[in-house]
Amino acid sequence: MQIRLEDGMTIDDAAIKLIQAYEPLNGYYLGFSGGKDSVVIEHLTHRAGVKYQAVYNVSPIDPPQIHSFIKEWYPQVVWENHAQGFWNKHFMSNGLPTHRIRWCCRIIKEAGGVGRVKILGMRSAESNARSHYRCFSERPNNTFRLLPILSWSDADVWQYISEHHLPFSALYRHGFNRIGCVLCPFVGNAEIKQSLILFPKIVQNWRNACDRYVIERNANPKRKPLPFNTGEDYFNWWIKR
Repeated sequence: MQIRLEDGMTIDDAAIKLIQAYEPLNGYYLGFSGGKDSVVIEHLTHRAGVKYQAVYNVSPIDPPQIHSFIKEWYPQVVWENHAQGFWNKHFMSNGLPTHRIRWCCRIIKEAGGVGRVKILGMRSAESNARSHYRCFSERPNNTFRLLPILSWSDADVWQYISEHHLPFSALYRHGFNRIGCVLCPFVGNAEIKQSLILFPKIVQNWRNACDRYVIERNANPKRKPLPFNTGEDYFNWWIKR
């Protein structure tokens, strides 16, 4: 990697030193999503020579290509399923996730590693909210979060992948800048249009859930009715953002 820091250290060396400095006695819980950032942090953590376990929190709304990629290239990753009952239980209680109410992240991605020091691939460049994150912080339930590539740009990530000949998901070749949950509330119109074409089964699951939710919500006198007559209306409102 090119030298980026004032003391002459490369950014990957700095990330490795950070990982080594916070190593817990029971090892790290490394959140592995199958995206480019998790590929980089897994490699950096391996280079750091610390104890860790890479874990994929199984998502029913992840593209199937992610599952295939992890199985082929990272068979050592442990799969944990915290999202059981996603469609019939959690969706029916919460409805569609939005910018303001991201219950899906809490159910799927944030449930694992409680009480552990978690290494994650979040970066400041990804959003305004993440630009305020710190490299190391305490989280609820005696959990800690380490973000070793927080200051890296997209170019830094791709350069590291290229220099170390790391595998990455073919979805990036389809124009996706970030890969993850299909129709995530934070993706733009271009990725929504691609998702509607590339992931029809997951899209249909969203549609079916919307149908059930609108019917049950509007029939429940104890809950405020939705301003939608059908699940299709609800779904179309959602993907238009």
